[in-house]
Order: sequence, then structure tokens, then C-alpha cells
Amino acid sequence: MSQTPLGGRVQDGEEAVAGTPIAWRVAAASILAGGFAAGFLASSRQTGRIVPLVTAGVALGCAIPVAIASRRPPITPEDAAEALSASTDSGPTFSIVVGARDEASVLRRLVADIGGQDYRDARGEPSFELIVVDDRSIDGTGEAVRKAAVEHGIDAVTRVIERRGEKLADGKGAALSAAQPGVCRGDVVLVLDADARLETWFLRRAAGYFAAGANAVTARRRILDADAGWLECAQADEQTLDGELNRGRWAMGGCSEFRGNGIMIRRELLASVGGWRPEALTEDVDLSTRIAAAAGERVAWALDVEVWEEPVRSAGNLWRQRLRWAEGALRRTFEHGPAVVRSSKLPLAARLDFAAYVGQLAVPIVVVGAATSAAVTGRKRSLVSILAGYLGISALLGWDALRWERRTDGSSLGTMERLARTLRVTVFNAFWLAVVPRALLNLAFRRGPIRYVKMEHDGAGEPWHSHGHEE
Repeated sequence: MSQTPLGGRVQDGEEAVAGTPIAWRVAAASILAGGFAAGFLASSRQTGRIVPLVTAGVALGCAIPVAIASRRPPITPEDAAEALSASTDSGPTFSIVVGARDEASVLRRLVADIGGQDYRDARGEPSFELIVVDDRSIDGTGEAVRKAAVEHGIDAVTRVIERRGEKLADGKGAALSAAQPGVCRGDVVLVLDADARLETWFLRRAAGYFAAGANAVTARRRILDADAGWLECAQADEQTLDGELNRGRWAMGGCSEFRGNGIMIRRELLASVGGWRPEALTEDVDLSTRIAAAAGERVAWALDVEVWEEPVRSAGNLWRQRLRWAEGALRRTFEHGPAVVRSSKLPLAARLDFAAYVGQLAVPIVVVGAATSAAVTGRKRSLVSILAGYLGISALLGWDALRWERRTDGSSLGTMERLARTLRVTVFNAFWLAVVPRALLNLAFRRGPIRYVKMEHDGAGEPWHSHGHEE
């Protein structure tokens, strides 16, 4: 990597997040009306006996293939390690990009983790650079990064880009737009959140997936301080379940997706789809969909490349975060979904996978309709079966995914502990039954701009090595 540190400043001129197009409002309202009607009519005497069978078939038909496929990913951790060791060159270089607003306290720890990475060239020089976008911070974020970089010996490969202005778009995607591919020098762009924590082998393991032929990879997200309480542990297991789902989709040839902390993509691929978009409410699924539609690329899910992050500590903040995630997923679908379905770069299986995955966003509305019908008519069979199918998928995949989990001493979870955690993550996933309808209501009827709510970080918790993994 070049050893010349640079800085920069982004001034006014970026466009703020656009309003909601009328076509998206109509689509959201149609999903609300259609899903409610489907759920309400599902409780009729004629269909009430059929719905349980259909629901059970759909649940098993979704969960079992994913669980089986997750055991045979296209690139295993062993494949990645072997590819890197067999490579004739030194492996890809990385540009690590972090968007940060008032994150001085947690960034010091992340800079220390990056400085400790063992992914270096023959001379011991870093095979990576660090770019921090200081997004209008008032707590000395930029200066904290510079000081920490000097302390940990990576000041020569660290840059701080100051993003300043009065009318700039909020959000992570907007901050990343100040570090477009042309600003980066690495072969691979790695995006981390400011509260991320890494172990020393993170970049080396990640490099193996690119050496094995991947062009887009997402790290396994782990939760710091997960044993602090019910909410923290539920989020940890939710990330494990989500990893199971996306790893299975990847193995089946589906449109697997990035997750925001630990996005890794070849710089040329990122540039070819236009880089980061400041108007993207959720930059991870937005980018996943664009590279699928334009280049036919699917995201590899790396089980052994772990990025640790802080949990959301309160129900209120969790609601706001998940509401943004849900609305971002819907906006992605309305904006880029047609291009994915029509893409000549994707096989039919991938397009069907995308349609099925986004289609499940309508299920919470169907549940609302079925619940209303049950209250009015007293017929509850359809409501119970739809809920059982929705939560049953979470339970089946949650149980299966927890085979990856280890106690701090490296031992596997016992049967009762695994069962209890499966129940917890299943109950936790019921949260989406309220989040998705509210996100659709916002899309259909909200006036004024979208407000991006920043999560607060407390710097608690340390990553711990999980002592291996299971396939």
C-alpha cells in the first residue's frame, strides 16, 4: 500500500435523501390492503381448512432446504485458507472505510484492532489502509483517529476525510459517499461500523475468500457483551440465524445479501455499479441488489470472518433501528427489484429466490388481517397456522444455526440451552410482525423527509475467539 497519508474535506453539494415517489406510496398501500384482505379472507370457512396445510408446507419448504444448503457453501473456511496460501501473489489489499459521527470513544478501540492486524507484506508493512469519514462530528472524532493511528503504528496508512456542510444527507450510506471507490487504493473495500471490533486474523481470513474467487463477501456479525441480558443475547442469536439464512441462500444460488457491518467488495465491482448512494436508507441491501442486477454477483457469507459490534440496549432504540431496516428493505425492493427480476446476469433460481425473500415482507400484514378476522368471526385456525408457519421457520433455522455457537470455553451448547435460545430468538423475531406494517405505513403516508436516527455506543464488551466452527 502507498505510505502517504492524506486527508480531505467534503463540502456542501451532495443531494439530501429524496422524498418517497408516488409509485412507491401506491405500492406500499397496495401491499397493506392486499395483505390485510388475504389474511382476513383466509379465516373464511372455505379456506380455513386449507390454510394450515399450505402454511406448514411453505414453512418446511423454506426452512429445510436452507438448513441443508448452509452445510455446503461454495467456499468453505478451509477452501479460503488454502486458496490464500496457494496464491502466487501476496493477496488482495484492503481499504477499510468507516463512517463516523461523534464516535471518538469507540474509534480508538477499532483503530487499535486495525493496527494489530497480522495481514502484512513480506516487509511487515500493512496490506491495508484506513479511511475514516468524519461526518460533521463535534466530539473530536477526527483527531482521536489520528492520535490512535500514531499510537498503533498505522498513521502512514490512515486518512481522515472531513464531511462538512449544512444540507448534507444523514445516514451511513451518505457518509460512505465521501469515500467513493476512486478515493480508495485497496483491491477490496471493507466497510466497518465505528463500534466494530476485530481479532488479529480478520483481514487474513477475509483475503482467503477473495483469493478463492469471491468478489463480494460479508463477515459474520457477532454481538459484544451478549451475556449482559435477554435483549443482548437475542440479538446475538438473531445474527446467527440471519447468517444461516443467507449462507443457505448463497449455497442454493440465491441472491444472498451484505449486512452493514463487515461489507467487503472488490473496488472495481463497487465502482462499476456507481459506488455508494447517499439516498440509500440501508446501504447494505441496496448495494447487494445493485450488484446482483448489474453484474449477477452474489454475496459470499464467511462463517469464520467475524466482526463484533455492540448490541442495541433498549427497546426504543431497537424499534427505531429495525424500522429503518424494514423501510430500507422495502425501498430497495421498489427501486431495484424490477431490475433484479429482469436481469439477464442472474439465473432463474436467483431471481425466484429474490422474489420469495422480499415476498415474506407481506406476511406480517397477512397476520394483521387474520388477527382482525379472528377477532370479528371468532375463527382462529388460520391465524394460528399462519403464525405457526412464520415463527416455525425462525425456530427451525434458529435451532440449526445455533450449532455454530460455542460457550466461552469452546464447548458446544447443551440441548436444553440450545432449545431455550431457539425459543428466545423465535419470540424475538415476532418483533417484525409489528415493525414491517409500521414501515409500510410510513412509506405510504408519511410526509416530510426521512429522519435517520443514530445509535449510541457505550464501548462495552470485548471480542472472544470462538475456538473454531462447525460445518
